[in-house]
Amino acid sequence: MQQNQTEIIRTEKLCRTFSSSAGEVHALRDVSLTIESGKFTILNGKSGSGKTTLINLLGALDRPTSGSIFFEGQELSAISETARDKIRRTRIGFVYQSVVLISTMTALENVEFGLRVAKYPAAERRKRALECLDQVGLLKRANHLPQEMSGGEQQRVAIARAIAHKPAAIFADEPTAQLDTTMGLQVIAVFKKLIETQGITIVMTTHDPDLMQIADKVYSLQDGALIQPEGGAAE
Repeated sequence: MQQNQTEIIRTEKLCRTFSSSAGEVHALRDVSLTIESGKFTILNGKSGSGKTTLINLLGALDRPTSGSIFFEGQELSAISETARDKIRRTRIGFVYQSVVLISTMTALENVEFGLRVAKYPAAERRKRALECLDQVGLLKRANHLPQEMSGGEQQRVAIARAIAHKPAAIFADEPTAQLDTTMGLQVIAVFKKLIETQGITIVMTTHDPDLMQIADKVYSLQDGALIQPEGGAAE
């Protein structure tokens, strides 16, 4: 099947089953969806709905039990782990509920460290790290340690780290769950700006109903199945 020019991700009958002492757990059941490039897509659902399992599969952190995932036209389930790792390092960025910044490193050093992991050219790391901190509104906090910043500022540093290697897509798993409303909206504003100015694709999980209206598209999950795609504010 030929890839649509506006499509960055597509899944076909995606299933993920885990084994447990109580038997098999069907975390995902026949999930087929399309995510458009340069859009803000939300995966919505209660705890246990399968949204984190799905975002881990989309981000090439896990493999499906059955079904297919296509990222930029390439089938992730059909390539080697080395090739998948290269895609994660070069084409994908991750933001998590827990910020996971290194406490002994400044904001600048945390972003630079992410660039080292991505094997970004050494001579360009500092300049690129400062550019990304500026893009998330934290250039003045570049030399501050994580504990010297608010939760919202720490999450914006994590976003700067995630975009530093110029990925095509960012996967954010409950990035506002531990933030108050004001700080959470600051994080969402950064995501929206990145989409508008850089064309980055954002895929975010959340169970917060207040965030549904800001998305270009919302996919709702229940018991591992896709209920229906719902149009966000932009549709």
